[in-house]
Amino acid sequence: PQMPDSPHLSSLGKSDSSFSENSGLFYNDESLEKDLNDMGKEINLMLSTYAKILRQRAAVDASYIDEIDGLFKEANTIENFLIQKRELLRQRFTVIANTLHR
Repeated sequence: PQMPDSPHLSSLGKSDSSFSENSGLFYNDESLEKDLNDMGKEINLMLSTYAKILRQRAAVDASYIDEIDGLFKEANTIENFLIQKRELLRQRFTVIANTLHR
């Protein structure tokens, strides 16, 4: 009969327990790798969402710039029109003043 304290049994028991510990480590490594992959996917999703938002904001900013540019052009056109009107009025007043002086 074999004795429970025999070296053969104790080393066999140790290898079984170390195997179960190692298999637990493999499970943890696989679980950790899966968690890391999942987190990587979530981070990539958040980054792509952030990039999409930045592109949308850039498009809105560009449309604002186009709108402001249009307003400046319109203001410049109105300014030129008013300058022409002022010059025309100045000429008319000069004609009226010259007529009154005669």
